[in-house]
Amino acid sequence: MRAAIPLLLALSSAVHGGIPRYLPGVWQRWDASDLVCTGVASGPVRTGITRTIDGRDRDQLSSEVKFETCFKGKPPAPSRVRVVGYSVMANKDIHGGVLYSGPPPGFVRKGRNLLFLRQTATPSELEVTVPIYETAIRLADSRPHYPNDTSAIAVRFALTREFEAALVQFDENDVSDIDRILDVLGNVEGIGELTKFSKTVPPPIQRDIALALLKHDQLEYEPVAISLLIDASAPEWKRANAANALGEHGTEHALPYLRQVASEAATTDDLKSLHVTALRATQRLQHRLTEQRE
Repeated sequence: MRAAIPLLLALSSAVHGGIPRYLPGVWQRWDASDLVCTGVASGPVRTGITRTIDGRDRDQLSSEVKFETCFKGKPPAPSRVRVVGYSVMANKDIHGGVLYSGPPPGFVRKGRNLLFLRQTATPSELEVTVPIYETAIRLADSRPHYPNDTSAIAVRFALTREFEAALVQFDENDVSDIDRILDVLGNVEGIGELTKFSKTVPPPIQRDIALALLKHDQLEYEPVAISLLIDASAPEWKRANAANALGEHGTEHALPYLRQVASEAATTDDLKSLHVTALRATQRLQHRLTEQRE
């Protein structure tokens, strides 16, 4: 995502009916769920029901979902089901805007989602695994090709294809699917898959993948990260991602480019933020290089 959001430490599972805990990883969400399926969802609506969860009132949200493929659990017999979750705040408690800091809240989005669900007493009604925080993952509009197989290898293949398709569609605004691929496959296999996949996608996505690979000490991708950092036509948040990656994992070769970006005139708030990021990345890289020499 564009901005880092502080995460709560995840428990081994979300506490059903108790205090909800954000589950950042795909497999953490998997383990906490009765069903893991892809499905097409209608736009979420408030039902008018409010429930107190973790000491706060939350509005119930509802969406109608048609399942496509289930990787875990047996889908209910009805072709369409109702999925419910809860908002981070009740509407009645919102006065003059919302100031929120914490794990990313979320429910299902309109369109295709990877859904992590819990069964209820009603077969045609399911709950999202964590009632407040984000668990469903938005997917590309069209299902990529993969076999309907629930073996462990096939599931990893299918999820990788889904996240790659989503990355291609959403890369302009969101690169989180790169981390999801590494999460699903593990670092070694994930690095190999991203290296191969990078050769098939447009240059902007190649650059974003290069940053992820640089963060995993694949130093041959440093020149690509530098090219993104200094590209004035690229979105500032992506350039900031490049600065951070170079600050943590770059070599001395990256220093003049970080200094260059940090010293450029800032004419917008986004550029000001980029320059602060580049300056801090320069300081981190200088400190790391000094420690390596000592």
